Amino acid sequence: MNDIDSFGGSGVFSWTHKYLNQVLTTGQYPVVKNPLLKKALLKIQREDFVPAVAKDKAFQDIDVLIEDGTILNKPTLICEMLELLDIKESGKYLDIGTGSGWLASLIAEAVGPKGVVYTMERIESIARKAVQNIRKYPELVNLFVIFRDGSNGLPEYAPYDGIHMSVAMSQIPVVIKSQLAIGGRMVIPTLQNDIRLIVRVSQNEFRESVHQGYYFDPIKEGIVVSKK
Repeated sequence: MNDIDSFGGSGVFSWTHKYLNQVLTTGQYPVVKNPLLKKALLKIQREDFVPAVAKDKAFQDIDVLIEDGTILNKPTLICEMLELLDIKESGKYLDIGTGSGWLASLIAEAVGPKGVVYTMERIESIARKAVQNIRKYPELVNLFVIFRDGSNGLPEYAPYDGIHMSVAMSQIPVVIKSQLAIGGRMVIPTLQNDIRLIVRVSQNEFRESVHQGYYFDPIKEGIVVSKK
């Protein structure tokens, strides 16, 4: 017997929450090494943050369309960025570009109840849906969704132990990296098809490393208010 059925048809295997976590956290070169992030991935399920029409794709390592061109990036990419962020327990973090709310929820779970996470979204309808998604985890009282243009960060709650951006900038914004605490880390995509890790070494010194081979949509300014 040498047809495909002898190996199991395409319907035999499906991605599950458990299998996705194995892909992300095990093997010789796991994407996720931070134990706080590993724990968060076990609890905060991607399925709770994707539209109903995409539930069957929730645990696959692919991008998922949320609304009007906004996507939830594939899990490996999100986890690579969160690994660079090096999340610390009880830390204070800023996420610019809420999207579905999954990434911000992972950070909030990882930092624990003594930490705090602010996440900014410029499209009101997406921000509202993110709030609905996050409410599925009522214990995340340390996570705050803010409907605002995030191109200048959120200075009123600075400094931050970490800042994550989900959209690409043409250059590293001084106004945002200045909101880092000493020792804080910023993970930001650029239009040079890379991700930059910025570490604040001292009040006036920043260390930068480049991680190439990534494409992100460019940042857009201004807010989009929902139609009544």
